[in-house]
Amino acid sequence: MKRLLAFAAVAALALTGCASQDPLEANKAQGGTVVVGSADFAESELLMEIYAEALRSTGTDVQTRPRIGAREFYVNAVKGGELTLVPEYTGNLLAYLDKQAGSTESQEVYNQLKGKLPPELELLEQSPAEDSDVLAVTAATAGTGVRSMTDLGPRCGEFVLGAPAEWKSRWEARIGEVYGCKFKEIRSVEAGTVTVGALTGNQVQVANLFTTSSQIQQNNLVKLDDPANMFPAQNVVPLVHKSTLKPEQVAVLNKVSAALTTEKLTDLNRQLEVDKANPADVAKSFVASAGI
Repeated sequence: MKRLLAFAAVAALALTGCASQDPLEANKAQGGTVVVGSADFAESELLMEIYAEALRSTGTDVQTRPRIGAREFYVNAVKGGELTLVPEYTGNLLAYLDKQAGSTESQEVYNQLKGKLPPELELLEQSPAEDSDVLAVTAATAGTGVRSMTDLGPRCGEFVLGAPAEWKSRWEARIGEVYGCKFKEIRSVEAGTVTVGALTGNQVQVANLFTTSSQIQQNNLVKLDDPANMFPAQNVVPLVHKSTLKPEQVAVLNKVSAALTTEKLTDLNRQLEVDKANPADVAKSFVASAGI
């Protein structure tokens, strides 16, 4: 908790600076500078760089503020105007704003989210690209007839699930209600490479991953279909301080969103994770390929 509070303080100082107590006025003084931020993980930083590069194509002066931290920090920064925009995910942002929200389907989540935003915030068009929770198994397990969460439900007692620590409190009861699933064990495993290693090494037989993880394809893993939409949609969407962007800036960001797909975002993540490419270079290549 002390580290979190310290980080929040540093983030706040980095965002506000010392030249002006009103970041929006500071931006106006700099000729309308747009400040794009990101959450503290690689995909969010990549999306920040993509937004920034697209905005520069309109002649916009852009500053970036990567790796700000947790959602409460960067959402409040956009709300207060220290940031002009950040990349967000519809389902998680809706859950943050309304813990009772029950929508899971993509358009329903987006529509409900727009109704829950504080008056200082607005959403641009959402992208088809999603980075949502997914349960995955090895090809060998899938070969036994487990290719969806419906298939998994009656067989959960055979399997150990590997997932982040918060999965048990958030999803254990829900997966029981929706799919009749009660795992043999739910084992807390660090997200990402560690989870994949536990799955391929058979320490766990089912793993909670994310749909844009390049490691799913690399390791020939099988994503289980979620026909009941237990996991809410997590479409990528720009979250913007209201009325700060010009029409041409909105248009180019909407063009970015239209060009992003889950498959494309997965490939861009692969370039970061496997090729160790620089996020800014990957962003430039993507924006150019999208004809922006």
